[in-house]
Amino acid sequence: MDDKWIKEIESGQFAPVYLFYGMETFLMEDAIRRLEDAVLGGGEDRQWNHTVMDLEEMPIQDLVLEAETPSFFGGHRLVVGKNAWFLTANRGKEKQEHRPEELVRYAARPLEGNVLVITVSAEKLDVRKKVVKDLKKKVREVVFQPLDSKELPRWVAGKLKETGVKVHPRTTEALIRQVGGDLQLLDMEIRKLATYVGTSGRITPETVAEMVPRTLEQDVFKLVDRVARRKTAEGIALFYDLLQNREEPIRILALIIRQFRLMLQVKVLAAKGMSEREIASTLKVHPYPVKLALRQVHTCSEGALREWLFQSIEAERDIKSGRIDKTLALERLILSVR
Repeated sequence: MDDKWIKEIESGQFAPVYLFYGMETFLMEDAIRRLEDAVLGGGEDRQWNHTVMDLEEMPIQDLVLEAETPSFFGGHRLVVGKNAWFLTANRGKEKQEHRPEELVRYAARPLEGNVLVITVSAEKLDVRKKVVKDLKKKVREVVFQPLDSKELPRWVAGKLKETGVKVHPRTTEALIRQVGGDLQLLDMEIRKLATYVGTSGRITPETVAEMVPRTLEQDVFKLVDRVARRKTAEGIALFYDLLQNREEPIRILALIIRQFRLMLQVKVLAAKGMSEREIASTLKVHPYPVKLALRQVHTCSEGALREWLFQSIEAERDIKSGRIDKTLALERLILSVR
């Protein structure tokens, strides 16, 4: 993501109209909070100068009227219009008759002192539409796509630094390994860790292991990783650990199938020369699991992955048909992978 706009607002340089879009909604909401702090400051009239409208419920022309209304108390106003699906190929749940030409008209001559933000949680805009072509020439465009394998550690390290507490150099890696690429969950866990250790404490990988709960998805990833590396005993031990934690075997198997399917897809697409980000975009998944899958399939053949996926699907069918006990089916599956 291009962070130049952040430096701009920190220096007090606001664009009159912003267009936010992309699939990483946490970053988008964080950007709106940053704009709110920068544009409105901490004055008592802050709430009166901040308007948020859902464009699935209200037409864009009503939002433009808000943007054309000056602050009653002087200073800046921040007007946000969410769910602008009329800018994409997907209309979403819109019930309104939008007049997008009104938005283009406003973007050409915005009201001084007001900041208008248009957002939509879509991977891309429909550039075939005239309104999109015209807006791109007149607004500050910011795209919020999932962070790739290089951006994610930088983002986590930055969030850890913002807490003001001391951090062990390997904490970032441990936190991502434990939580995954969910930014909202990572942010929540970072805040929790900072509160736990206090201003004089230090967040270490051991603190992460102690305080951050494991997710079933991460545990199943570890299980599949052991199986793919032919470490059967470790795979069985992880499976029994999940059972001890009262995880449902059917759910475990469903995640195993999902992981094997992802590994096969990643293997095939990587062989075609696709990059990590291109694979993630094609499969419509977060780049982080793609990064991990690329590591997993390094020593696995496409044929082996197809066979493991087939065996997993067969195990699911046997369980659902009542031919085999669900726990026994998973034990056999883990032991059969060679």
